[in-house]
Amino acid sequence: MLHTPSFGRAVPRPVPAAQPSTLDPLTPQAYLALRRRAARLSIDDAAALIVENVTPPRFLPRSERLAEARELIRQLETPGVLARHVTTIDLLAVAFPLDPNVYYQLAHEPADRHPAVCRGCGCSQWDRCEGASGACACASSDLCSSGDVL
Repeated sequence: MLHTPSFGRAVPRPVPAAQPSTLDPLTPQAYLALRRRAARLSIDDAAALIVENVTPPRFLPRSERLAEARELIRQLETPGVLARHVTTIDLLAVAFPLDPNVYYQLAHEPADRHPAVCRGCGCSQWDRCEGASGACACASSDLCSSGDVL
């Protein structure tokens, strides 16, 4: 005989415990690239958003500002390169969602003190991604539950 829950109540299912990651620690450069790609932006698209939304400190033709923004993004996504100033990361946040605190924790804290960051889209508990069914949740120590992850 099959058991069916009475009164249409859902049967609670156990949530699997987060498994420790066997992957190398996530780098701040990889975090930036994940967040940019999760926003579905190319480097050129992100550079254009920066140029359109930021008043330049000095006058340069748009083409030169685009080239500078592209180069900045490329450098910050290059292994071993770190932003020197908080304002640099704030500048990237104009183009795509990211958490500067997560970036700096990945850059300056030991790996055992890194925040849990999804390896698919770069979201964390402080900046959850929005999937088709709403905000995601942690599915494991390095993946979120969003079905919309690239």
